[in-house]
Amino acid sequence: MKKLNKSFTVTAFLVSLLLFSLSGASAQQDVELTPLQEELYNMGFGVFTEEVEAPDFTVPDLEGSQVSLSNQKGKLVLLNLWATWCPPCREEMPSMQELYDRLEPRGFTILAISAPQPPRETEEKIRGYIGENGFNFPVLIDSEFQAFPIYNTGSIPTSYLIDPEGNLVARLTGSIDWTSPGIVDILEKMLPRS
Repeated sequence: MKKLNKSFTVTAFLVSLLLFSLSGASAQQDVELTPLQEELYNMGFGVFTEEVEAPDFTVPDLEGSQVSLSNQKGKLVLLNLWATWCPPCREEMPSMQELYDRLEPRGFTILAISAPQPPRETEEKIRGYIGENGFNFPVLIDSEFQAFPIYNTGSIPTSYLIDPEGNLVARLTGSIDWTSPGIVDILEKMLPRS
């Protein structure tokens, strides 16, 4: 593994601290939530009560093309951290595909990020799992640990919703059925206006 330079480590730590501190609206009794935030909170999401730009990263996809979060502005993004060895991660993937098929034409995308850590997780296992299941939403392989240290909460799956302006809206730790009517209704409200 490559050594991370000191400034990257400090930056990752500060961003992680920021993500933890702003995503716990449940602990703040005096915070007034918007109707959308309240819906997300009631579905089990931690909501960001202040406008926070999602930290950018650039990570290769399965074909080796570089994908930057900042290039997704204008789209509603579901950022999902996962691994092939994680049963809850695998459990939610089919509903993520169904959601992607339904909303992608309307300005929605998924960035599913896995970080190889041989022998438990390898690029071959990631490619094999995605191919065997016919998933076609964007899957990123974070071999250089550009995104995982910033967004990882210590548990997977962890998902973030990022609005079309590039701001963090909500975080969910654990799996969910992304096609449940309540989730789809909320996400449709967050899609970019045409």
